[in-house]
Amino acid sequence: MSSYSFRTVNSILSSANKTTCFNRHLINLEKPCFLSRSSSSYKLKFITNQVRTKTDNKKNDLSTSIQPQTVISSSNTTGVNVGQDIVGKRLSTSDINRVINQFYQRKSIRKGCLDHSIDERMLRIGFNGFRNYCLELNKISPELYVVFNDIIENKLHVDELFSYFIKYCKEIFPHLNCLEELKKISDFTSPIHWYPEARKIKRRIIFHSGPTNSGKTYNALKAFLNAKTAVYCGPLKLLAVEVFNKSNSEGITCDLVTGEEKIFSNKGEPSDHLSCTVEMISTQTEYDVAVIDEIQMIRDPQRGFAWTRALLGLQAKEIHICGESAAINIIQEVLNSIDEKVEVMNYSRLSPLKVCPTAIENLANVEDGDCIVCFNKAKLFNVCLELERLGKQFAVIYGSLPPSTKLKQAKKFNDPNDPCKILVATDAIGMA
Repeated sequence: MSSYSFRTVNSILSSANKTTCFNRHLINLEKPCFLSRSSSSYKLKFITNQVRTKTDNKKNDLSTSIQPQTVISSSNTTGVNVGQDIVGKRLSTSDINRVINQFYQRKSIRKGCLDHSIDERMLRIGFNGFRNYCLELNKISPELYVVFNDIIENKLHVDELFSYFIKYCKEIFPHLNCLEELKKISDFTSPIHWYPEARKIKRRIIFHSGPTNSGKTYNALKAFLNAKTAVYCGPLKLLAVEVFNKSNSEGITCDLVTGEEKIFSNKGEPSDHLSCTVEMISTQTEYDVAVIDEIQMIRDPQRGFAWTRALLGLQAKEIHICGESAAINIIQEVLNSIDEKVEVMNYSRLSPLKVCPTAIENLANVEDGDCIVCFNKAKLFNVCLELERLGKQFAVIYGSLPPSTKLKQAKKFNDPNDPCKILVATDAIGMA
């Protein structure tokens, strides 16, 4: 098997924006997907770094989004203050205010409120509302009126107001009445219990592990194409489109579902095969075979949830996972929690990768089949202008290009009959 060199541009760019070139045959990757397996771990590293550079130091306090409700007290239409008749006198609002202030200053009250999930903000709002409520002596209940009288006369401790205060807080903050139910609903700590239908299936999990250009996805897609019903899910629309096109070109009707569009190939009716981006996967549909691509993305802080959901929730008899060997331990740990085992199939790179001992030094020395990778769009455009000046034809791929345009540019470069022999791309090529 022939080997291909890895060549580096050294002097044509600044040290801050070095460009990388590699031989064309390294881009003509494993069948069936051009560019689909190119340096996925390479790209993942950049994504992780970008996430870490942007942090929000502001603390998000959930209680600030909870607004108090208005408590409408029933007005005394009879003109008779029952509480006043029971105690035989009308209480002073100044005495009521003094008692409520004493109640608010008690440390034990704050601790008791925390036990009822009432934080400092809710306590402050509740206290102000409760005081205004109590000062309307004709509207409070006779029972509370008697309690105030006994506290003023030192027959009861001020802490006796606590149960009435909690009752008032639950009226202005209704969520406190169903807090336990809300905690259960919002508990995301046990995803293994989220997919009971998938747990009923005895699933076979096969991990295709290997580096770029090793044939792992190619072998997983064999099972996809041969199955009666199957689904493929990948990280990018570009990958989903490639599987969609390959499947239909081989006479196997396949649908496409991404965040941007849905294409039904079977005259508007759902087909037995589906290619989609991983976020669009359905955990309610049963399949014979499922393929989860780039499984190492399960560690991504922004999108990892989608791979976790696919791995745990897919109702498939056979699941083929493709990715780096570094993800094997994570997958095994996840599957151990649901008592499922993973079969690991290891692959080696089909063509050697060697670093060229000499630098290109100048864009005039770029050969047919080379790909120049620039790490920002400005540098990419500068390289394109220089190649154009040198009279060289090239294809261009960068992240914000529409997926269809990326496919056309990749096809143009990969076609041996096309005069375009050079590819210029950003690091987006790592996941393109």
